Amino acid sequence: MSAHDLPDDLAPIGDAPRPRQGEVICLMVLRNEALRLPAALRHLRELGVARLIAIDNGSTDGSAEIARGAGAHLIHAPGSYAGSGFGIEWANAVLDRWARGHWALVVDADELLVFPGSDRVGLPALCDHLDALGSEALRTVMLDCFPRGPLADVAYRSGDDLTEAAPLFEAPRLRREEVPDFPYALDYGGVRERLFFPEADPHRPLTWLRQRAWNLAWRVPALRERLDWLAPPRSPTVTKLPLLRWREGARLLSSTHLVAPMAMAEDQPTGVLLHFKFLQDFHARALDAVARGAHYDGSREYRRYLARIEREPGFSLAGPRSLAYVGPQQLVALGLMRDTPAWQSRRSG
Repeated sequence: MSAHDLPDDLAPIGDAPRPRQGEVICLMVLRNEALRLPAALRHLRELGVARLIAIDNGSTDGSAEIARGAGAHLIHAPGSYAGSGFGIEWANAVLDRWARGHWALVVDADELLVFPGSDRVGLPALCDHLDALGSEALRTVMLDCFPRGPLADVAYRSGDDLTEAAPLFEAPRLRREEVPDFPYALDYGGVRERLFFPEADPHRPLTWLRQRAWNLAWRVPALRERLDWLAPPRSPTVTKLPLLRWREGARLLSSTHLVAPMAMAEDQPTGVLLHFKFLQDFHARALDAVARGAHYDGSREYRRYLARIEREPGFSLAGPRSLAYVGPQQLVALGLMRDTPAWQSRRSG
C-alpha cells in the first residue's frame, strides 16, 4: 500500500477532503457519540479548526449524520475497532492521506482541548508559535470532568455546554514514569486512579517497593524484558499528544499517548484535554465496551468501571479536593499546563 492509499476497510462518504495550505485538521474516530458530538464540534469551530475528518465505526445513533451536517468529511469504517489497533491503523492511514504538511488535532468526542490563552486566541496562532519554535507536538494532560452528584442523576442534553453538566475536576498529584517510546515519559494520577485503580497509588508500601525495584530494572533493557512481571500496577496514563505536525514518518503508536518521535521545544506551552467521560450514559457505554472487548487489554479499564458501579450504583466522583472549572488560566495556576513568556507575548501582540 502506498503512503496515500487507504486500507480496504475505509471508504470516504461524499466529497474527499481537499485541505488548503495552512489549515488545521481535526481527526476524530466516532462510534455512537451523538450525546457529546455537537458540543465537541462547536468547541472545534471556536478553536479555529478548519477541517474535520470523522472516521465512523458503525454508529447507530446519528453520529455520522451530525458530523456531516457540521461539514465534516466522513470516512466509513465498518470493521473491528480492536482489529484496527483500537483505531490507530485507521487514523494513521487517514492522516497520511490528507494531513501531511498540516497540524492535525486527534481527539475523541469527549475531549475538549484547552491551552494557555485558548479563551482568547485560536489554535492557528498556537500552531504558528510551535512552528516558530521548531516544535512538532503539543503535550497535554487529560483532566477528567464530572458532575456534582451521582452520574445516574445527570440530565445532560446533546448540544448543551459540557462544562455546565460536568463542572468539577480534581487536580491530580501527577507522577511521571519513563517509557521507551516518545514522549519517553508518561504522567499518572487523578480521580480515575483514586476511584478505580487504588492499588496504583504509589504511597501504598508494596507499590512503593515495586516501583523502586522496577526503576532500577528499567534502566537495563535485558532486565526490563525479563522482569516485566515486576512492573508496579498502573492506572490509565493521563498523557496525550493530540496536536501533531503531521509529516512523513509520523505515527500514532498507542492512541496519542505514544507516537513516533517528534520534535518538541524545551520551552513551549502545554495543554489540557478536558475529558467528559462521566455523564449519564457512563454505565451503558462501559457495558458496551466490555461486551465488545473494544478497548486495550480486553477493556480492562471498563471492567473496573463496571465493578465500581455494581458495588455502589449511586456513586459520585466528587470529593473534598473537587474544584469547579473556570477557565484555562486556572489550570496554568494549578500547574496542570505551562504558559511561557514567548507565548504570552505572541498572543498579546
